[in-house]
Amino acid sequence: MTLKKIISGGQSGVDRAALDVALKYNISCGGWCPKGRRAEDGPIEERYPLQEAEDEKYETRTRLNVLSSDATLILFQTVPDKGTILTKELTKACAKPLLEVDLKESWKYTLQKTMGWLENHQVKTLNIAGPRESN
Repeated sequence: MTLKKIISGGQSGVDRAALDVALKYNISCGGWCPKGRRAEDGPIEERYPLQEAEDEKYETRTRLNVLSSDATLILFQTVPDKGTILTKELTKACAKPLLEVDLKESWKYTLQKTMGWLENHQVKTLNIAGPRESN
């Protein structure tokens, strides 16, 4: 597999889960977060190796993560929130590979589909996004 790094914006929910998995399994990780390490549940902990964007806007952070990655994986279980929709739109606008995975699907099917997609697109830096915890 070509995957070398996982990035996300550090928001509660999918973003933070992606970073937690990367840290647990010693996968290189990082990404951009809003200035002040802004998140819905308060400042993002320093243990997450994120760079602060120039402003506090979630949109800026999202754009930087899409631009800094080879592809975006969106994980969801519910109707996508505003931030998830923006991530999808920006990824498409940048003509980068996008995979949306419904976590209610079979984990074996989801894993097989995701691994094939990563290999097919030779993704080295993967942006992982999805709804915040409160959604």
